[in-house]
Amino acid sequence: MAKKKTFDDPLTGIDPVMEGAFSLMPDPAPKTKSRQHTEEPKQSVIDVEFPVLSPETSGKKIELDVFSKIPVNVSVELGRAQVSLKEVFELTEGSIIELERLVGEPLDLVVNGQIVAQGEVVAIDNNYGLRVTHVIAQPQS
Repeated sequence: MAKKKTFDDPLTGIDPVMEGAFSLMPDPAPKTKSRQHTEEPKQSVIDVEFPVLSPETSGKKIELDVFSKIPVNVSVELGRAQVSLKEVFELTEGSIIELERLVGEPLDLVVNGQIVAQGEVVAIDNNYGLRVTHVIAQPQS
């Protein structure tokens, strides 16, 4: 007589919550040729109570002065153009790339890749600068 093999589940005891959930599931009914309806055992549902979370925290808040020392990359963008890689290889001194910006349009002030303001070019001593004329209220995606 052949001995019946049993399956040793290696995950037994690891997740008692999932084991409890699956223990409520009925075993699948054996396949028989008869069309009799078998009544499934009744299952019980356990109510779960969640703790009430308050919006108040007892920890310290981060002071705004902490952020004043974090460096960010700021750049002024004159315009953009999309060119093929072939056109980039063909660039020489004196080549012109047409930008997608009209003459007189404000320039973009870009902080870490995000446009935050627009303005116009000014000269400060022997350097260029940007006079902010419009602050972008909503971040652009």
